[in-house]
Amino acid sequence: MSEKVDKITKLANEAKKEVERLEDKRQTNLGNSINYIENELQIQRLYAQIEAYEEVLDIVK
Repeated sequence: MSEKVDKITKLANEAKKEVERLEDKRQTNLGNSINYIENELQIQRLYAQIEAYEEVLDIVK
């Protein structure tokens, strides 16, 4: 069970790092509004993944 918890924790941490990278990307010129929207959608998708990982961890623990 601990192995599964570690894997889920790792996935959540990787998603959090990707959110940080994409949030930093907000500061750069994304070229056009489509790139900005795609970036924001990806951030929201990652937030949802992180929330799901954390809920699974709560259940498993």
